[in-house]
Amino acid sequence: MVTGITSTARPTALRLAGTACVALGAIAAGVGATREWATIGFTADVERAADVSVHGIDVWEGKVVLFAAVAALLVLLAMRISGSRGTRRGLAITLIVLGALCVALPIADGVRAKDRFGGVEGVDRIARTLSAQLGLPEEVVRERLADLLAQDLRVEISPGLWITVAGGVLLVAGGILGLVWVRRDGANATVPVENDPG
Repeated sequence: MVTGITSTARPTALRLAGTACVALGAIAAGVGATREWATIGFTADVERAADVSVHGIDVWEGKVVLFAAVAALLVLLAMRISGSRGTRRGLAITLIVLGALCVALPIADGVRAKDRFGGVEGVDRIARTLSAQLGLPEEVVRERLADLLAQDLRVEISPGLWITVAGGVLLVAGGILGLVWVRRDGANATVPVENDPG
């Protein structure tokens, strides 16, 4: 049985487009997960001296996205190796699910950014960072921030989050193109060959 990797036939434009979408999507989602997703600070801090960055992999959602991006590349490889049409279809659906995960998790964090990155966890991050910068115990820094804690935290979404979302969209597109490719490839394989009357 000839697989996608051992086949000497020239790959179709559809297959190439699907592969490119998955590869670029996995890279974008993975890189985006390691980049800054949000910045936390205080509204009163005009100079942004106390701002703290939250990277994707600082939260569980970013770790899941990074895992999904790596898994998507492995699924792509398995899809090319597999000779079974049913397996390829299942792997293409898996790519769509992984891509949807890479879209949904960052968007959910972006929509509820103040609750997700701010609040007690955000204050703890600021206290931890300032403690390291000032060389003071974390408890002391947290006490000195007591007045600022009464004010609203400022949470700003960073480009890394949107890079991750874009990568997820490409993964979904790659999975859809993979499904179409599997369907067309199966249709071509089942076209009846006319018997020679002689």
